[in-house]
Amino acid sequence: MLVTFKDLAKLKGVSAPAVTKKMKKDYMQPCIVNHNGQKLVNKDMALELWHGNSNIAQTPITVPAETKKELKKQIDEMPADEIPDFNVSRARKEHWNASLAKLQVQQQKKELIPVTDIKKSSFELGRAIRESLSNIADRLAPQCAGETDSQVIHRLLTEEHRNALEEIAKI
Repeated sequence: MLVTFKDLAKLKGVSAPAVTKKMKKDYMQPCIVNHNGQKLVNKDMALELWHGNSNIAQTPITVPAETKKELKKQIDEMPADEIPDFNVSRARKEHWNASLAKLQVQQQKKELIPVTDIKKSSFELGRAIRESLSNIADRLAPQCAGETDSQVIHRLLTEEHRNALEEIAKI
């Protein structure tokens, strides 16, 4: 479908001069058609070329030399049909950057807790449980030693277990 530069500007949400400037680029030339003396644009081709070439960064990206060498080695070893397009790679990078930003916000809102904090608190809780339960025998041994009634011994054990569990629940 053929459209005017102005129509393409409306489709892209940019100004008409921006479209005119873009159409002067070599890679956009194939989509320009002269129709009855008027320059029109093949809409589908223009949109495809526009998207395929407009996302490239204007500013240089600084990458450490070691990383460059490693990436070059990896790319040289890959078959040509497996090397991702620049825009695909950039989209992946932006996706992961957004994921990292989301995690940072969740951590700042205290929705996420570092694993080290969880391990530390779990260890402390486990230690408190162990100490509380191991102290039951020490506290009850003298009382149960002289007792012959099994119901009294059962009641003492039940009360001590309940007290220990209530203390643990307060932690």
